[in-house]
Amino acid sequence: MATQEIPQVMENKRRPTALKKVVVGHDFSDAADHAFADATTLARRFDAEIIAAHAITTNVEGSACWSRSGTDRQVHAAMEHLRKSATLAGYPCKYVVRSGIAATALYDVVDEESADLLLVGAYGSGSKDRATLGSTAELLLRSIPCPVLTYGPKFIWPLFQRDGHFSILVPIELPCNPRCLSFAIQVAKLFKAKLEVLHVVDMDRAVSMPHAFQDMQYTCEDIASHLRTGDVEVAGSLLFGKPDTSIVSRSRELQCSFILMPLETRGHLSSAKSDNVAANVIRTAEVPVMTYRID
Repeated sequence: MATQEIPQVMENKRRPTALKKVVVGHDFSDAADHAFADATTLARRFDAEIIAAHAITTNVEGSACWSRSGTDRQVHAAMEHLRKSATLAGYPCKYVVRSGIAATALYDVVDEESADLLLVGAYGSGSKDRATLGSTAELLLRSIPCPVLTYGPKFIWPLFQRDGHFSILVPIELPCNPRCLSFAIQVAKLFKAKLEVLHVVDMDRAVSMPHAFQDMQYTCEDIASHLRTGDVEVAGSLLFGKPDTSIVSRSRELQCSFILMPLETRGHLSSAKSDNVAANVIRTAEVPVMTYRID
C-alpha cells in the first residue's frame, strides 16, 4: 500500500479536562459497534453529546478500515437508526455523513465539533489478519488533535465493565517525556482511575547490565512517587521482554480499563510498513487503547 499523507496537524491540541462531545467513526463494523456502545456509556457518565460520523468513499486503496456501505439512502437510514437508538436511551446524539477520503472527513468532523474524544475501530471492514492497522486508523492516530480511543480485533472488555475498578496502564520510554505524564494525570483525574507507569526493557536490544536495570526500576518507582497526588493513585513497574507483548500481558494482569499511549506526529505514515509498538498493542489488546499526540 502506498504511503499516504496525513491531514495538516492542528496546532491547538485539546486536553481531556472534560468530555462534552465524543465523535464515533462508524462504518457499521463490529469494531464501530463496540466504540458506539462505549460512547453511550461515556455520554451517561459525563453528560456528553455523541456525534456518529460516517464517510462514504470509493477510494478502496485509501480506506482499509472504512468502506462504502450501500447507497447514500441506506447509509443515512442506518445512521438515523443509530441516532434514534441513542436518543431513545436518553443520550443526546446526532449523525454526520460525509463523502471523500475517510480520514480527512472524520478529521474535519472532529475539528468542526471541537470534540474532546474520538472513538474508532482499528480495522473496520478490512482484514483482521493484517500486520498493520487499517490505513484510516493509522492516519487519524497521528493527526487528530484530541485523544483517540481505538478498538482492535481482540477487544472484549468495554469501558467500566469492571464495577468499582478503573485503572489505566501507561507505557513509557526512559528517559520519560514529562508531557506524556502530565497528560496521563489529567486522564486519570477525569476517569477517577488508578495509573500504572510501565517501562519494558526490550531484551533483544538490551545490554546485560544488572545495575542499569536496577536504576531503571528505581526510576519507574520514582516517577510514580512524583506523580502521586491526593486524587490519583500511581504505581511504577519494570518488565523485560518484547514491548508490545509485555504491555498487553500486563494490561490483562491488571485488568485495566484501557491502555494509554503517546504518539509522536509524523508527516507521513506507511500503513504497509508500520511496525510501531502502539499499532501492535492495538492489534492484540483486549481493551481499548487511547493514544494522544506529543509534539
